[in-house]
Amino acid sequence: MKVSLVVLTPGKTEGKIIPISVSPFLIGRDPQCHLRPASPLVSKKHCSLTVREGKLVARDFNSTNGTFVNDQQIKGEMELLHQDRLRVGSLLFGVKLETGVGVDQPTPLPPTKAPVFSADDEAAAAALLSGADDTSAGSVDEQGVPTGDTMMEQLPTGESPSPEPVGAKAEAGKADSKPGLPKPSGDTSSAAKAILDKYLRRPRQ
Repeated sequence: MKVSLVVLTPGKTEGKIIPISVSPFLIGRDPQCHLRPASPLVSKKHCSLTVREGKLVARDFNSTNGTFVNDQQIKGEMELLHQDRLRVGSLLFGVKLETGVGVDQPTPLPPTKAPVFSADDEAAAAALLSGADDTSAGSVDEQGVPTGDTMMEQLPTGESPSPEPVGAKAEAGKADSKPGLPKPSGDTSSAAKAILDKYLRRPRQ
């Protein structure tokens, strides 16, 4: 809490701000006082201002002319509030208390943080976006599963695909693309079987 006194007594020092930088802050004509007014109406040790538990308290030291807060004489101690008027002898001061954010000012909102996404979240978002942009894909149901028939070739249990020689497909493609060579038609296995049967039925010599 920042405490200061504003001189309200008419004259050259009117409007001057006196910071209360120590506690207790002594007012009087004694050399040990922090504020020493050159006035015979002020006692040597007139009064003190003390900051205690977030409050400003004024104490009168049985001064000759008394210490007043808002025209009310202090008997012992009295708490001072913002904009109170403190009279010490013939001197008049305004009390100024600064406690940070005022009650008439809205409390600032805490800074907002941008949401943090993990790598999995970013990958899932990218997959969703790419799926939404792909117009060539088939329709999907409510759960996002593609609909329609899917053709799949499945090998019999226990069998594995025979390895195909490297370049076989390329050679087959080249053979089909050569001009003048007729493409085999019909079922070649049936034709081979018919030729074999015919050969077996021939009379032996």
